[in-house]
Amino acid sequence: MEPDLEAAGSSSPTTTRRAPAPAFWRNAKVVFYSFHAAVIALTFAWLLIYRPSDTFRPTFTVDLAGHDGLNNNVTAPTATIDASFNLTLHGVSRRRLMGSFGLCQERGTVAVSYAGAVLAWGRVPRFCVPDQGQGRVKMVALGAGVELSDELRERMASERRSQAVELDVEITLDRERLLSCRCRVKLDEAPSLTPSSPCNVLVGGW
Repeated sequence: MEPDLEAAGSSSPTTTRRAPAPAFWRNAKVVFYSFHAAVIALTFAWLLIYRPSDTFRPTFTVDLAGHDGLNNNVTAPTATIDASFNLTLHGVSRRRLMGSFGLCQERGTVAVSYAGAVLAWGRVPRFCVPDQGQGRVKMVALGAGVELSDELRERMASERRSQAVELDVEITLDRERLLSCRCRVKLDEAPSLTPSSPCNVLVGGW
């Protein structure tokens, strides 16, 4: 008995082809993915150029040019300390792709401390850091009748023998915008051998 070719042919499944997607939707997908890729690329570029901690304000460093009053009486059991520190503040307003800010101040203050104990204080003379420029100002911090605990005296004496004393310098430049700098300097290293100490700039209302 011969197979029924017509019946077999009529029972085979039929294959349907989908119509090609309209060109509009293909173009829309290309635009969508291209837009998102551009946003991601711009985000990474912004993070590389403008870090969250690096805004348009100037950056600052400080140098300890000299000091006096700590050599002879720091280890005395009852003597007070009359210390003085000569400091230089250096500000730089760097050029940015989208602009930068300068700074002028008239009523700044400076304080020098050791392990939280303030040793000397003073005024910051008027100076300016121009936009995309540099500014430098010399400061003098003076202390009178400062008393340190026995623990701090012993600690400072021990650290001075190994030239490991570090001092904290806090500078307030703009009280209206709460702009201040916190820096750390080495006490006994020669200024010519010590690089400028970078300052952490704190701002409350910039």
